[in-house]
Amino acid sequence: MIKRRPGLTRDEFREYYEHRHAPLFHRAIPAEVADAIVHYAQNHAVTLGRGTTETAYDCVTEIGFGDRAGLAIWNRWYLGDEGRVLRDDEENFMDKGKRLVLVTEVRDIGVVR
Repeated sequence: MIKRRPGLTRDEFREYYEHRHAPLFHRAIPAEVADAIVHYAQNHAVTLGRGTTETAYDCVTEIGFGDRAGLAIWNRWYLGDEGRVLRDDEENFMDKGKRLVLVTEVRDIGVVR
């Protein structure tokens, strides 16, 4: 879960994350890391109605892996020297002190009709 950097509007945050950081992500990751990723999505917060309440987070980013070995491949790359390119760019749009990382296992329970 990501909170935007102070001084950025929600639209500026979304624009940077979607159109600058995501393309950098795709260019920077090596093939073996890309092969480990099965899902990547940015879920940006929206304001409904006349809502004026600031959201706790501005985006929930999902990076899915086929298994824990794939997660380990990602972690080695992202936390290593080569992943610095992404970590450094994150300073441009996110408040890294408020970022929350949650590792989960998906349980698809379907929709009851």
